[in-house]
Amino acid sequence: MADRGRDDPGKFFVGNLNWETDNDSLWNYFTKFGQLSDAVVIMDRQTGKSRGFGFVTFRDPRCVDNVLNAEHQHEIDGRQVLY
Repeated sequence: MADRGRDDPGKFFVGNLNWETDNDSLWNYFTKFGQLSDAVVIMDRQTGKSRGFGFVTFRDPRCVDNVLNAEHQHEIDGRQVLY
């Protein structure tokens, strides 16, 4: 289930990201569901590598439902992602 965010109902967690997925890949994938205000892959501070998860924020919180109600699994950079 999506983490809707405590302060922003349009924000949700995206897990199981491919180690090669970057902010642009995340942004490009989710823009088909609505306008984004942010898409960020969380990076390890010491290594500079992805930690395998990130957050996406839609301008309109109702767009989160578009993602959750899609009839297919979501795959980014060859890997099925989790919410």
